[in-house]
Amino acid sequence: GEMVLDAGAMAALMGGKSLLPAGVTRVIGTFGRGEPVSIIGPDGAGLGKGLTRYTSEEAAKIAGHRSAEIEEILGYPGRAALIHRDDMVVS
Repeated sequence: GEMVLDAGAMAALMGGKSLLPAGVTRVIGTFGRGEPVSIIGPDGAGLGKGLTRYTSEEAAKIAGHRSAEIEEILGYPGRAALIHRDDMVVS
């Protein structure tokens, strides 16, 4: 699968931050929790890979939303980051 980011999320990742749902503009493909996904910049260029903390269905629902909204959207408390910095490689 893939997660496409906005410019702000791309800058945050380059600065060593985790990937939050608010910075994701599109979720492509099917994947489960803990599976590797490609991280794509707004220009379509690959930025790296990471292990997702959500399924593709969950990620698509929370993409573009603030972390504080995750529980309301999914119906249960989730993790703030879609991909934690410790679980990603950015090139």
